[in-house]
Amino acid sequence: MFLEKEIFKEFEDIVGVGNIDDGVVITNVYAYNWCMEIFNYMDGKEPIPFSPIPKAVILPSSTEEVQKIVKLCNKYRIQIKIQSTGLGPWNQPSTDNCIIFDMRRMNKIIKIDEKNLYAVIEPYVSGAQLQVETMKYDLTIHMPGAGPMVSPLASATSMNGPGFTSPCTGHSARNVLAVEWVLPDGEVMKLGSYGLKNNSDWFHGDGPGPSLRGIMRGWAGTKSGLGVFTKVAVKLFPYPCSTDFNVKGNSPNYDFDIPDFMKLYVMDCGNFKKLEDVMLGVEEEEISFMCSYLSGFAVMAIFSNSIESLMDKIPIGQMKAPLVVIITARTKREFAYKQKVMDFLLNNFKIENIIGKIYTPKPIFYAEALRSNLGLHGFIATGGFQSSKGVADTAAVCLRSTKSNIPLKQEFIKKEAIANDFGEGTWMTSYESGHYFHMESPTMFDQTEESSVKGMAEYMEKSNQLDLLKHLGAPFFVEGTRMHELFGPYMSNYHIWLRKIKETFDPNNISDSGFYISPQNK
Repeated sequence: MFLEKEIFKEFEDIVGVGNIDDGVVITNVYAYNWCMEIFNYMDGKEPIPFSPIPKAVILPSSTEEVQKIVKLCNKYRIQIKIQSTGLGPWNQPSTDNCIIFDMRRMNKIIKIDEKNLYAVIEPYVSGAQLQVETMKYDLTIHMPGAGPMVSPLASATSMNGPGFTSPCTGHSARNVLAVEWVLPDGEVMKLGSYGLKNNSDWFHGDGPGPSLRGIMRGWAGTKSGLGVFTKVAVKLFPYPCSTDFNVKGNSPNYDFDIPDFMKLYVMDCGNFKKLEDVMLGVEEEEISFMCSYLSGFAVMAIFSNSIESLMDKIPIGQMKAPLVVIITARTKREFAYKQKVMDFLLNNFKIENIIGKIYTPKPIFYAEALRSNLGLHGFIATGGFQSSKGVADTAAVCLRSTKSNIPLKQEFIKKEAIANDFGEGTWMTSYESGHYFHMESPTMFDQTEESSVKGMAEYMEKSNQLDLLKHLGAPFFVEGTRMHELFGPYMSNYHIWLRKIKETFDPNNISDSGFYISPQNK
């Protein structure tokens, strides 16, 4: 579906020549995305990595242009789908009566307030870009597990948001401050202190009176189902160690000068009960930069950047319940204290750090930890992965979910539908020093093999059903009308209220509802 020439010209007059394209090449390219084939199959469609082809792709450069485009879409009843850096199927339209907003022209860091610890950014600022700039002030950001190439604005306003540094930097929902939000009718909503009549600024996400943060994003975000976020303030944190970042060599085999006050621990806790006790013990002391449970296979992967380099790490893969902890410090005294605490815990729990004994990682691992780049290693074995589940609860519930998932996953491994991680493939971390925990089950599959794609989709569906039966909470990817209507009746009928929000804020259903919830009878 193409735009009529007259309508195309109206959009072009807003953004300028060359900043809108409805040609077959561009629109087909934008219809592709990672893991789209899984979601297509789960929705009863052909398992291909393409969404419906949009009418056009448009590149706004300002909030004012976004407003005008949204109002024009309301006029012609054309839906909108927003992409910041564009990773994953959540960026894709669910209908061909849709225009994709590519926000790459809105790529500015508006402000870094080193005193009050926040930064104001536009949609196309990447985590890597923002972190580099904040390092100049000895600060850093919360980087989602998706990696340094994604948009902190998208994560803060519209997506989930766990990360490898969540023990000390929390979750994206906890890091969003003031927001500039273009509503589905084209009007601007200023949330938090940015909306004050006098002396407005970005330092706070909630203002006097009721907060709209829950409506704006809730736990997992609306995936552009309620308008467009054009600016956001996000929290900043003290950089965990020295900001001297000396990298040499060529990708992917860089060399890196490890900062003075940074130490890695990899320990085999032996079983899940002891793993829970050790994680709670470490997090109770509030000393970790990272604290993650990973399967033995996953620990092998985070230290590897090719299939061949996995082979020298077999001893690591044999661990039953590995825990990866990194401690960092800004001073010698702080570092000595944290090492003493870790020594006490290792002795108390009768476990041993294998680093420097069984295995010594290459220095680039430490750089990737600081840059939150470890998640990308999940692509090594098969070229594709996706997570099922996604529990956010106590450590005990997260581990119960992990254990219940193993036999289910093994069924699909036996069918050779997914890669063999012995069913144990899990990532679990804490939020804010163990106040609560996160787990998900990264699973590797071959996106070029239809049988593998179908197997992965069926495994995810059965995993969702298992969470319902075992009362393990809502998984990561409860999104879209079908899934909300499946889980809603088991969770206080939240889907009814979610739909009321959609209908109130978006009466014309202009914001694509594919990963949110549709209005009644639409």
